[in-house]
Amino acid sequence: MFAFVVVLVLTAPAMAQQDSFTIHVPFSFNVNAHVLPAGEYRIGIVVPGEVQIRGIDHIVNTFFAAPRVSRSLHGPLNAKLVFNCYGRQYFLSRVWFGGADTGYELWVSNTEREYAQQIPKTDTELRAAK
Repeated sequence: MFAFVVVLVLTAPAMAQQDSFTIHVPFSFNVNAHVLPAGEYRIGIVVPGEVQIRGIDHIVNTFFAAPRVSRSLHGPLNAKLVFNCYGRQYFLSRVWFGGADTGYELWVSNTEREYAQQIPKTDTELRAAK
């Protein structure tokens, strides 16, 4: 058991570096109960099932557990963020890491549910720069 924990601790930083990307988000957006400003972000996996969003051009750092996994029907995708939009309110919905056919799906927050009852939803995708 100890050997397994050591391997997990030693591989987590490598996984975080391998499974990360930088992306510019031109609007403020909601992640769970947090509103993050527009800007440049580094998105990465801390440990399997936990995603970190770190601001590059401003001090913002948030984590969220994303136990729900989405699968692409089209094979591996490029790194991207998918937002649910209600008017001018954006809610992070899914995170896809480049070269994978699986992504992380966030739970719908209470705030998003309130918007969904009042305003029709559209989706917005932002792809990471290559």
